Amino acid sequence: MARIKHNLPNSAYLDNPLLRLVNRKHKLRAEIDFKKFKIGRESFDIIILDNLLRFLSDAEKRMFKLTLVSGYRSIDYQKKLFNRALKKYQKKGLTEKEAREKVLEYLQAPGASEHHTGLAVDIIDSSFLKEKGDLYPEVDQLQSQEWLINNAPKYGFILRFPKDKEAETGVKYESWHFRYVGVENAKFIHSERISLEEYIKLLKKEKRNKIFIRTQYNA
Repeated sequence: MARIKHNLPNSAYLDNPLLRLVNRKHKLRAEIDFKKFKIGRESFDIIILDNLLRFLSDAEKRMFKLTLVSGYRSIDYQKKLFNRALKKYQKKGLTEKEAREKVLEYLQAPGASEHHTGLAVDIIDSSFLKEKGDLYPEVDQLQSQEWLINNAPKYGFILRFPKDKEAETGVKYESWHFRYVGVENAKFIHSERISLEEYIKLLKKEKRNKIFIRTQYNA
């Protein structure tokens, strides 16, 4: 990781729930308890309500037509999605190991998905989704997706899986997957061009263990 150019935000603490790291090395063993709200069919942690709505509203003001593809997913639902995908590839002749490796290219195992936190949202250009029928990285070539990626930090979101951070995140580039970490943290991560994994390593190095107060969540 390159040398850090800016001071750490006031909300940069390891016990800040907004910075909870969920990935293949840090799986959830049980559901996280949080209050949910819904936009259409998708649910999210109510903590991100105001910022997510402003994010979407400002995009709409620019005449961008967007679709919320995924929000909160329970561990059990992720298990069903994962097993369904496994069976699909096994029916095509792949061994269980081969099928699992294939599925893990685009889908997290149960407990390893950020969608369990209610802080992650998949947002994609509606016309692209309608034309392609699925999520593909090249949607970032559209002005709408480019705007989302560049402006997400203003609303507390980061592009969670950048194309140049696959070694750190363990996930291929996803130009549609945004994660809420709070405005201060999002701007810092974006300006330093680091991943959430690298940010957590930095906080551990700096021993940022101070108890975090709930009223600071949206900082």
